[in-house]
Amino acid sequence: MTTNFTSDIVTSLPEHMLSEILKHAASNSIADFVNLKLCCKAFERASNYENVSMEKVSLVPWRKCEKGFQKRCKAANNAEALYRKGMINCFSRRKSESGLRYLKKATEKGHEEAIYTYGIILICLGGELRKQGLRVLSSLHLPKPNQGNSRMIASCRSKMEKFLRCMWVHVALTGPKGICCNCDCDIEEKPNHSTPSECQAWDASNDVGHCCDYCFWDREANLFCSLLRKYLVN
Repeated sequence: MTTNFTSDIVTSLPEHMLSEILKHAASNSIADFVNLKLCCKAFERASNYENVSMEKVSLVPWRKCEKGFQKRCKAANNAEALYRKGMINCFSRRKSESGLRYLKKATEKGHEEAIYTYGIILICLGGELRKQGLRVLSSLHLPKPNQGNSRMIASCRSKMEKFLRCMWVHVALTGPKGICCNCDCDIEEKPNHSTPSECQAWDASNDVGHCCDYCFWDREANLFCSLLRKYLVN
């Protein structure tokens, strides 16, 4: 009786509300999400892997239930799942073309960490791709003049490093050498190799003063490359 009554209540709820309940369950644990789906057909119909949270899924999942959940999310073009697949393919599996396609898809969905990573990779590749990378990064709409103090940048850096700690890094990038932009920036040019001071700069607030977009992102790209080398498997 109680089960039927509960089922009737759930069935009477609009689908968007059921989807929100499922999203909340996924943010608690994958088990909660799966159990909720199984308890009622209404939840099964309302399940939407495209927008579900992956917060409780390991960046590089090992458990079978997490792998299956992430696979379904990727198949549904979940932005976080696309970002994770792109990271793995680019830096661990040596499938750079495939990895960039996944990162681009996540970028087109507005995923901030994907925008950051994809844009910086394009800058490092140079040429016309550098210009494309700057256009991609401009979509982050960072506050000026103190872009380095942005919480968004701090969040992107933090997630990037957490990801690298979880996987075998087999691919490194060469940072941009920079161009003469005649912008009279206050930023100090950094060498293109990993040093303790660069690692400290990554963790610091990075208040670089007056700085144009070209110089700011060149510096960020070099810090990004230094971090890759830090976790590179020889």
